[in-house]
Amino acid sequence: MTCALDVCLRLIWFDLELFMKYPMVLACAVLVTSTAFAADHGPVFSYATPVNSERELSFDTGIFGRNGSQGTQLSTGSGFGYGVTPHITINAFLPASFGSGNLPESRIMSGTEWSAGASWRFLHSVTSVGKRIESTASLGLVVPGPQPDSGVLGSLHRAPGVAGTLATGLASRSQYVWVGAGYTRFADASNDRRPDTLSWSAVYGYRPSSLRRGYDKWDYRGFAELTGEHTGAVRSNGVILPDSSSTTVWLGPSVLAIFKNIAIEGGVQGPLFRDVSESVYGRERVRFAINLSYLKYSSHTSSH
Repeated sequence: MTCALDVCLRLIWFDLELFMKYPMVLACAVLVTSTAFAADHGPVFSYATPVNSERELSFDTGIFGRNGSQGTQLSTGSGFGYGVTPHITINAFLPASFGSGNLPESRIMSGTEWSAGASWRFLHSVTSVGKRIESTASLGLVVPGPQPDSGVLGSLHRAPGVAGTLATGLASRSQYVWVGAGYTRFADASNDRRPDTLSWSAVYGYRPSSLRRGYDKWDYRGFAELTGEHTGAVRSNGVILPDSSSTTVWLGPSVLAIFKNIAIEGGVQGPLFRDVSESVYGRERVRFAINLSYLKYSSHTSSH
């Protein structure tokens, strides 16, 4: 098992080095999937298992914010997703960032990097009417966007990275439970390297019967989202920046409202645990997100 994992990681890193050597290949990879980003009808901060149905096109836009003692960082952007099969979705996310926050690397919250990839729901087991167990794996390419970062990360030369996630959970008509984790690794650029990031999440969702309505009425569900991230140290000019690694855990509620093929979701999180150097990054206080999704269904779709 360890040997197989090592081989997979070596193959992924070989692909990343290939993309770095041939920028045109990298550009084509992003353009091919630039019309896709999965619109999960699930939590706003955490990993979950939903993918688009076959031939289902989704569009997402929103604003994500992080506030700390050294400023506020806001990001917005467009996400696109297309269901190639009932269980495979290709996606892309093209954010834009503004603000001057000096904050640690995060893969839970969007920043300036563009990304494209695919999600594969490899387990979809219906246990009873309206209840299912699912698992979804995602693999994507992360590339520097046209905007520079702010704070400590803004001084680094940037290079592409590879991001992988895995989520599993149980969904029914009234309750949802998901757990997931992700890992992102960036390549070197002129002796600089962004920190590797390990992220994880756990979600409980509830859809009360009084708010469980038909397709032509607003339908609501709420989530309690627990997320965490560990970032490695920042490397600048070949030297590790002291005290630049970080570990944080966040908890907060979010609410999802769905009307026909439109979904609106918002949430806020506060810190439960922080192991972050305040002299390097300051003190991050709150995270928030508001997201709008639109799904265009094909003439024949498969159930999520």
